[in-house]
Amino acid sequence: MKSMKTIGALALAALFVVPFVGCQVTRNGQTLPSPQYLKDDIQYHPSGNEFQYQEEVDQMNKINAERQAANAMY
Repeated sequence: MKSMKTIGALALAALFVVPFVGCQVTRNGQTLPSPQYLKDDIQYHPSGNEFQYQEEVDQMNKINAERQAANAMY
């Protein structure tokens, strides 16, 4: 008898807790936010170069220009 009361209490608690859990869900191909989305931290990523290795390419071009200038002297 005690176990039936425990199972009933757990089932009732689950019915009341589940709607308040902040989970993202996917419905009909759309990702819907959690109920707490207004409390989430804002993530800001500043725009930058689309090409991640621009500094390396610039350095390689500088080195190649210096080598060509050094070869032109001889």
